[in-house]
Amino acid sequence: MLASVKLLDRYLLRRFFGPLMLCFAAFTIIYIVFDLFNNLSDFLQGHASLPSLLLYYVQLIPASLNYIVPVSLVLAILWALSELTRHNEITAMRACGLSLGRLMLPLILAGLAASVLVLAVNETVGSDAAYRTRQFVRAQGRTDRDDVHIAGPLPYHNPAEHRTWLIGRFHTLTFDMHHVQVVQQTPFGRDAWKAIAEEASWAGGTWWFRNVRLQYYDERGHPLGPPRIVALRPMTEFTETPREFVNEIKDPEFLTAAELLRFIRTHPQLDARAVQRLRVTLHSRLAMPWGCLIAVLFGIPFGTTTARKGALRGILLCLTLFFSSWAMVSLGLWAGKMGHIPAWLGGWGPTLLYLGAGLRLSLRDL
Repeated sequence: MLASVKLLDRYLLRRFFGPLMLCFAAFTIIYIVFDLFNNLSDFLQGHASLPSLLLYYVQLIPASLNYIVPVSLVLAILWALSELTRHNEITAMRACGLSLGRLMLPLILAGLAASVLVLAVNETVGSDAAYRTRQFVRAQGRTDRDDVHIAGPLPYHNPAEHRTWLIGRFHTLTFDMHHVQVVQQTPFGRDAWKAIAEEASWAGGTWWFRNVRLQYYDERGHPLGPPRIVALRPMTEFTETPREFVNEIKDPEFLTAAELLRFIRTHPQLDARAVQRLRVTLHSRLAMPWGCLIAVLFGIPFGTTTARKGALRGILLCLTLFFSSWAMVSLGLWAGKMGHIPAWLGGWGPTLLYLGAGLRLSLRDL
């Protein structure tokens, strides 16, 4: 009996993954075509090469999984279950003594796995990929495309290490710095030493300062002699990484949830409204991937009724789900960022609402 159940699980997953791959490919192509038409004038003006465009669209895919994967899942389930129902295969499986809920368990687990996978992509490569694609579009049509990757002056305060940076010019791709000043303070707020460098670069996991002037101070903050001038010095005492400086420049929408949390903790000077907006974005970043599981929970009851009541009904229900959820997510973000509701509710509210509705609908039909 157990072997038969596992065989049915594998069979259901095979019938599901085929349509899923087709739907994912189709929606990826649609998303790429839509983006191409939206940015075509910029690409033509910037004379973008074919290799750079290919790299751009490779990076665009992980940045768009929050939208492509859920709609692909729900349509794949509609497709697979409508075919199984039409050929009475679901009825035959249930005749073996298995409940509909047990039969659909592999699909639910697939939706759960998809949510975890999308969350992992978002927290690793997705946010960086989205930032790089935005920078690529911004660079088109500029005389000096390197300008979009240069920021400054860039101040940065590390309260944990009692260290303050002021960077005159910072390159977000090479991590090269120009006109850098770093002040190291004691826990009591007095200057311990100061480093002023013409240039700095990141190599081997360490910042290297060139033509650096080092000034040390006593316990009262008085200079300990004249400054020392060093042609090249590894600043091994610095714990800051290039990513921390890049995150200072990025818009919050291009930060992962972990980076947003760190940003809030290392910027105690932010006002309450700014912290509220960042927290809403953080919660939304964690909530959005669970749309994959929600898509499966809605797709199962939609799919089991599609064959009996027509495919058009299932498609209309799918479209209604997609656009209503998008509207609710937008409303939750707006209400949360405006301070009308708590930050966690602005980010998680729509997801929890649709998750509860999907569970209720699935349990009713299963």
